[in-house]
Amino acid sequence: MMCPAPIDLKDPIEAKQWAAEVNLKRPWHYDIFQMYVDSILAFNPNARVLELGSGPGYLADFLINHCPNIDYTAFDFSEDMHDLAKEKLSTTQRLKCNFITGDFKQSDWEKSLHFNEKSIFDVIIIHQALHELRHKAYAAEFHRTVKTLLNTQGVYFVCDHLYAPHAQQNHELYMSVEEHLAALKAAKYGQVEFLGEINGLVVFKSQHSYERD
Repeated sequence: MMCPAPIDLKDPIEAKQWAAEVNLKRPWHYDIFQMYVDSILAFNPNARVLELGSGPGYLADFLINHCPNIDYTAFDFSEDMHDLAKEKLSTTQRLKCNFITGDFKQSDWEKSLHFNEKSIFDVIIIHQALHELRHKAYAAEFHRTVKTLLNTQGVYFVCDHLYAPHAQQNHELYMSVEEHLAALKAAKYGQVEFLGEINGLVVFKSQHSYERD
């Protein structure tokens, strides 16, 4: 039960073309990036931050510029995306980054992130990549796995395309607001909040239940 991906982000040509177009098509991403920044600075300016499906480094660049004291880890299945991100970042920025290659569609994907004592994160973000599970049925289990990487007072942000008449129409890949909330609650996060919608992108903030499962 999986919808095929329309492009191959492991192909360097397709990856570069996608990276060049993504923020031109959706410049309002930066409004959402600022939401993350404001939350991180208020929560913990020295946070250990993990981005899942980190892509070509647009969010990494923004976060490190605005939250200079964070420790940032990028997780993506495409080495080409990591290469594009490294090209985008300055030498100083790269010193604050860890780049991990892995595929969150595979079982035990989280094990590659248990790399040292910093493998528990204060903030985890998945920005416009949840649909890369290739079917919404996998979302709740994915969120449960993410929770194992989050510290007990940590914050988890989910941003993805909305399934709605004015937004995305593929109901196998994309979810309504209610479906997103249900998937996060099924994963037993202690607090789940819908932060809003910007041009068909919806943003959610969840906190750990404060209890170990």
